[in-house]
Amino acid sequence: MGIFKRVKDLFLAETNGLLDKCEQPLKMVDQYIREFELELAKGQRALANQLYIEKRQAALIAETEAIIEKRDRQAKLAVKQDEEHIAKLALQEKLMHEKKLAAYSAQHATIQEQTKLLEDRIGQLLVQSEEYNHRRLLLASRANVASSLKELNQNVVSFQTENVAKGFARAEDRILMIEAEMEAMAHFSSPVKRSAPQYLDPSLTADIDKELDELKQQHTQE
Repeated sequence: MGIFKRVKDLFLAETNGLLDKCEQPLKMVDQYIREFELELAKGQRALANQLYIEKRQAALIAETEAIIEKRDRQAKLAVKQDEEHIAKLALQEKLMHEKKLAAYSAQHATIQEQTKLLEDRIGQLLVQSEEYNHRRLLLASRANVASSLKELNQNVVSFQTENVAKGFARAEDRILMIEAEMEAMAHFSSPVKRSAPQYLDPSLTADIDKELDELKQQHTQE
């Protein structure tokens, strides 16, 4: 099982712990996933070779069984035909192949056990691969949100310090100017203020006094 040692080493540490030490966490995770998948592919090729060996061994067993059956028939036929020597030769080869069959069967059982171990390990790695890809998707989402928030915060800080204050100041100045303009217009456009100036013209003093005396006399008569 040495082929999986590197796979174990690749994911020995927690992904989140590694992310804290990496400036580009997603690239690091992608690299680890690629290496993991390469090792997984090696394991799958090893399993394919193991299955091939198992099938070859099964074929060898079937071939040996066929020879044993054939030699058994030949021995029986030789006995019927009273050919004892030929019967002994057939039985001898039958016994030799029976010993081989026992060895082949034991080897086949061992190969099957090894195949089962490989299949189980590959199954575990496939589950891990699915888990790692799912975690990578979640990390990508987290990285996207974090990056977006970071950029947004940076833009907001920059905007606040450089633009918001200046923008408010300009707006306040403009509003003060508009208010001053409106106040000035109201001051000079009022009919009362236009028709009733707040000062007396010296050239009209005599006429004003005369008109005032007449008003007083009218008021007295009333």
